[in-house]
Amino acid sequence: MLIAFTLSKQLVTIRPRAIMKRKPNSSTTPPRKRDGQASMQALLAAAIEVFAECGAKGATVDAICTRAGLSKRMLYHHFGSKDQLYAQALAHVYDQFLSVEISLASMLLPVEELIATLVRQYYTFLHKHPSFVRLISYENLDYGRTARRLKLGGQKAQIFTALRLALEKGQAEKRFRRSVDVAELLVSIFALCFFYFSNAHTMSQFVHEVSNSRAALDRRVAHVTDLVLHGIVDHDNAR
Repeated sequence: MLIAFTLSKQLVTIRPRAIMKRKPNSSTTPPRKRDGQASMQALLAAAIEVFAECGAKGATVDAICTRAGLSKRMLYHHFGSKDQLYAQALAHVYDQFLSVEISLASMLLPVEELIATLVRQYYTFLHKHPSFVRLISYENLDYGRTARRLKLGGQKAQIFTALRLALEKGQAEKRFRRSVDVAELLVSIFALCFFYFSNAHTMSQFVHEVSNSRAALDRRVAHVTDLVLHGIVDHDNAR
């Protein structure tokens, strides 16, 4: 098609150039597809840290998203709300605790060594997972409302089973008192271990500086193991 118009009494003819399609720049990197699973994991990891630092009520969506380097839209897309994200974070740290394994070889150890192994496993877990200690402390301040919704009571950890077997073995050998209840024993061991980490900062003001060095933890494990064994031994048959 020709377009003609008059300019200074001169006919000017313009032949339109064919519209050329723009070729994509081969050097341009196409936008990467967002990895939804990676985003969820990043948000969950950030949430555990922030909830452990501030508690469920003190933590904010802004703080979690800033820590994760993701938008609030992503958080609401994957988790729905801050409360649901907190429930997921709490469930995750409990899953980590319940996954603490006691090897079959340890199960076959003499009962005293087995109990020492159980105590060490629990101490090692608490030492490596400070977020668990803080999250559980905050959850107890809130009367365990979220933990009850998670229905954690139906889950059993290997460490629970191993302790029950150790106690029953010692009782069958008449080395441990028959009156010792495995649930009460668990509460006592957890209290002796958990308190060391949950109250370390305040205990340092009254007793001595609480250390998390390997040597200090070894001494603590030996002390708790000795205390537990002396508490459950059948002294009448031991004479």
